[in-house]
Amino acid sequence: MKIKPTGHFVLVEVKPVEETFPGSKILSPQSEIERERKGRDIGRVLEFGPIAFLGFATCKKPEDWGVRVGDLVEFNRYDGKMPRVSEQNPEFENYRIINDNDIIAVIEE
Repeated sequence: MKIKPTGHFVLVEVKPVEETFPGSKILSPQSEIERERKGRDIGRVLEFGPIAFLGFATCKKPEDWGVRVGDLVEFNRYDGKMPRVSEQNPEFENYRIINDNDIIAVIEE
């Protein structure tokens, strides 16, 4: 199974939430972990929709706006949506589909 964004959307893999401290102590109840996971605002760009960033001040491709596949980016907290397939397939549980204009920074590592 593969998720491919359409239109101006961007598929990002959200940085995972730490669930335990060293020594395997549980950080918080599962409901807290789930809420924190949904609220993460840093992720790695996996793929762009076919018209992502087009129409932005002379952009002909995402790279013209300064964003590339593989970049670690920051976006507005709670923007976008988690793919519905993540409910059945845990492989996608840290994915989020966001609008191209919701990316507010590229984080240089």
